[in-house]
Amino acid sequence: MRIAFILFCAVVALIAAPYTQPYVENNGDLVVIIITVFSVFAGFLVAVITVVGDPALIPEGSWRSAELRRDTIESRLLTHVYLFLLYLLTIALLFIGVVAQKALANHEIIKIWIERLYLFFGVFSFLLTFGLPIALMRLQRTRVSAEIERRRARDGIPAETTTDAS
Repeated sequence: MRIAFILFCAVVALIAAPYTQPYVENNGDLVVIIITVFSVFAGFLVAVITVVGDPALIPEGSWRSAELRRDTIESRLLTHVYLFLLYLLTIALLFIGVVAQKALANHEIIKIWIERLYLFFGVFSFLLTFGLPIALMRLQRTRVSAEIERRRARDGIPAETTTDAS
């Protein structure tokens, strides 16, 4: 399901980039908006990465149970780090595009391809961001379930036999 979502986002971005490029050419206001949005996204994602990497997510118990949980946490962190890098790449390409407007005045094709690149990465990473609330909801569900199990164990109640598919 995750790979299908990523492919869908990439295909939409591939289609959107060349069709929207003529509308961003020499549009400074749009560049400022895109940079602002992705800067806010990047800041928000740093906070999410901090929450996901919180050691409080490691269930109580032996070091073995903590070690087993580490791979899941690292996988989630890596996903968010990749999205963060896409945000930074989009901002970097926008910066290059702004500089290229003046520096490459006689190289229209290069400017067009730079614009298409930052549009691709902008649309792609923006669409991927729609998966972030679902990931955060799953994370919170896992945290709540772990707290419920901790309280059950404290009160001597056996753990539930169903597993949370997060």
